[in-house]
Amino acid sequence: MILQSIRHLELVHALARHRHFGRAAKALGVSQPSLTRSLKHLEDQLGVRLFERNDGVAPTLFGRLIIERGEALLTAHAELMREIDLLKGLEIGELSVAAGPFPAEISAQKALGLLAAQHPILQLKLSTTDWTRVVGDILQGRADIGLADMSEAAHHPELDTDPVRTSSLAFYCRAGHPLTARAPLTVEDLMDFPWVGPTAPARVRLAMQQTERPFGYFSDVGQRFSPRITVDTVSAARDVVLASDALSVSLPTLIERELRAGLYALLPIDLPWMRLNYGFIWKKGRTLSPAANKFMQFVRAIETETPL
Repeated sequence: MILQSIRHLELVHALARHRHFGRAAKALGVSQPSLTRSLKHLEDQLGVRLFERNDGVAPTLFGRLIIERGEALLTAHAELMREIDLLKGLEIGELSVAAGPFPAEISAQKALGLLAAQHPILQLKLSTTDWTRVVGDILQGRADIGLADMSEAAHHPELDTDPVRTSSLAFYCRAGHPLTARAPLTVEDLMDFPWVGPTAPARVRLAMQQTERPFGYFSDVGQRFSPRITVDTVSAARDVVLASDALSVSLPTLIERELRAGLYALLPIDLPWMRLNYGFIWKKGRTLSPAANKFMQFVRAIETETPL
């Protein structure tokens, strides 16, 4: 005869730990008579006495054997139940992500696709929006996790961040643009044409002169720079550039196909302050869901494969 269930192991371990029927019963969430009956039934099945009931409760040689051998089984059972609970969270849960334009294009969209492929019943939502609005979405509970420039989040102590990418951005234009025939280029040259993209972090504003030129404008009493043509996605910026004299910035790898096809041209100018600096953003103290953690794993894997 063998032990019939994990519950039997839990009973033996509880009695060995508490050395008292009443306390062991309370720990197991059963009545003391029920615990006593279960132990007698188990001992009858095994044909041995597991505990002495003289002065207190003490395991016999047989009881100690079950305790020693059963420890690994109880640990394995606990791990199994934990994995089941995690999988439940991945199978029937939901995840709302708010991402800035560049992280959405580089990794968030693909990561969400991979997550959906592995867990098709998950309810998933991705909103691509301005990096400042990502912070608002997290603070107001509209999104579980954000992936955006961390400048705004740094001003909110109630938020946690985890860096993902720091990369320089390159200016590009349509093929045949007037600037492709001009060298060397200065930032003043770029300011003579409209820029297209999302609003820029404060470091961009600090690096530029506040001047009335076609490239963009300063709003909120000079606190934020916006390109002349504001869009919410990287693909929208590409379309505008292709159809006009507007300039935009990108990781070269994101427009590699168009560059090879001769649709765009990279402009030979390096501006250190024009860079990506984004990461994960979430509410401090909030335990991230299994779906959020899985999404973050996919994002990091994709980011590792994407050149800086």
